[in-house]
Amino acid sequence: MEVLRFLSRVACLGWLFCPAAVGSEASPIPSIDQWAAERALYEEALVELDSGAGNRYREIRSSLAEYPLRIDLDFSTSLGLLHDMTPAEAETFIARAQGTPLASRFLVAYLRHKAQDRRWRAFLGVLDAPPAMVELQCHYYRAQLATGEPVIAYAGAASLWNVGFSQDDACDPLFDRWMAVGGPDDALIWSRALKAFNAKNGHLIRYLKRFAGDRLQRDLDELGAVYRRPSRIERGRYQNTLRHGDIIAYGVFRLAQLSPSRAYKTMTALAQTHRLTAEQSDLMRGSIVRHSLFAERAPAPAHWVDAQIERLRDDELTLIWLRKQIARGEWAAIQRGLGWLSSSAQGQDRWRYWDARSRDQLGLGSTEALWEALSQTRSFHGFLAADHLGTAYQLNARVPPSPHRPESPAIWLGMGRVQELLVLEQPRLAKEQWRHTLNQVAVVDRERLGDLAIEQNWFDLAVDAANSGAIWDRLDLRFPAVHWDEFQRIAALQQLDAYELIAVARRESGLYPFARSKVGARGLMQLMPSTARSMAAKQNAPYLGDASLYQPNTNILLGATYYRELMQRYERNRVKSLAAYNAGPSRVSRWSSGALPLDQWVDSLPFGETREYVQAVLAYTVIYRTRSGVTASLLSDSERTARY
Repeated sequence: MEVLRFLSRVACLGWLFCPAAVGSEASPIPSIDQWAAERALYEEALVELDSGAGNRYREIRSSLAEYPLRIDLDFSTSLGLLHDMTPAEAETFIARAQGTPLASRFLVAYLRHKAQDRRWRAFLGVLDAPPAMVELQCHYYRAQLATGEPVIAYAGAASLWNVGFSQDDACDPLFDRWMAVGGPDDALIWSRALKAFNAKNGHLIRYLKRFAGDRLQRDLDELGAVYRRPSRIERGRYQNTLRHGDIIAYGVFRLAQLSPSRAYKTMTALAQTHRLTAEQSDLMRGSIVRHSLFAERAPAPAHWVDAQIERLRDDELTLIWLRKQIARGEWAAIQRGLGWLSSSAQGQDRWRYWDARSRDQLGLGSTEALWEALSQTRSFHGFLAADHLGTAYQLNARVPPSPHRPESPAIWLGMGRVQELLVLEQPRLAKEQWRHTLNQVAVVDRERLGDLAIEQNWFDLAVDAANSGAIWDRLDLRFPAVHWDEFQRIAALQQLDAYELIAVARRESGLYPFARSKVGARGLMQLMPSTARSMAAKQNAPYLGDASLYQPNTNILLGATYYRELMQRYERNRVKSLAAYNAGPSRVSRWSSGALPLDQWVDSLPFGETREYVQAVLAYTVIYRTRSGVTASLLSDSERTARY
């Protein structure tokens, strides 16, 4: 196999501890120069592939037997052979590609091709269970039907059909065959209608009528009418049937989004005249409680909301309720609500902090032990506790373990592939390979991979390794000083703190220069192109296109320019500046009444992402400064005493 041939070459080239070197740490991977000849041939092979895999290509390929990217060449050529490929041949390639993302990518390509050709036995020949992708599940059950397994096929069709949205088009042929032999019964149609209601898909509710009998059509009509106009539920003209109970429950659920108080009154009235299941009752109560917590007008009665939260013991609802009490400074309510949390939530630093804080406000005896224990933790709230006591911040960093020889072949294949992909300027493919390798190995080996990444200056990959293995105390892996010269230079230019800037980048991108968010933010500081263009104009700097945001120096400069602008706007208040960097200045303006102390304001911010962001960047700044031997303070005096 490719992996074994590759390992036989690198086993004593510094990749592993050679027998004579046990107890000492050799260079973890070959130098870039060691693969120079093979790399040049690989690049030549790629050119040859573009013009057809002729004799020169085959000659080059045969000389790359141990090169870790040769399998990529075989992947490309194998895709052209899918039409006549047998399951055994496909499995052979997949086995050779193990340890790389190419194995699963090839499997998907093979299955799609066989489905397109309707070669169903060949499709099933490489599977022992339904695939994960919905599209391929549709083909899988078509294959079962075509090969004489209708029971399996139609059970799969029913499961795939019962969703609150339009299913993948690949399922249409399967559904057509299923419908021809009976299709969904009333219970399944109703189940899908409720899912559509919950998914805010009124069109699907109307569509489902075509499969229903007369009585079910009437119930679907009523469900759709309530979906479109939830106030209809207030009439209360419903029978004591299970489906009408669902209409009541889902109608109240939707009415609560518009007016929790009206939903509460409607639920109370209908519960007296209709037999509702516990599940239906909980659906109504949960929706009324949730929307009452966010409602500026017309919530349900406060005493009822409080009683429901205490009864439900749902951490998510309790946390929303607690944040409202924190914003109001309702210290007795905070103490009461903390008791409704699960033990795991109560043990979180945030809620340990508010336990001590509220006890102090209520004068409930000595809290010294609570503050002392919390001050020993490495977190925003732990650092607040240390400030409260006037003690030093505790980082609780763990030193690297003694070097050991990882046994997993996946590590060494992954390391070699990552190095070569980076040299070939394919950072996204290198990132994909790295994450694939992390998922293939044991947790203990992920820490070793993090160490190897640091040694190779693959700093963002070290962060990935620490996160993948939950190696929270290895601060050297989690907080490397990558691009430090640039952060220092630009911080001096913008009159900012370099430690703050790298902390922002660490939170935004995990220090990965090629990061891109779902909304299009790019690079280390996760800048939107529109913001970057605006900042470039203010710097009188040319904007060289969105791709330039993947260049660390450009990204750091424009991100720092934006951060400086926010700092000027908020009079050097980092708390508000960071909240604005994450959520936007307009939201920060809406959230700021000028009446709350810092801790109450931060922990009652409406957006969970912004709460975590502000706290993380401030804590990361402390970590970076302390690890560098520089005096660190979580907050400035003005930030600590300001009202937000």
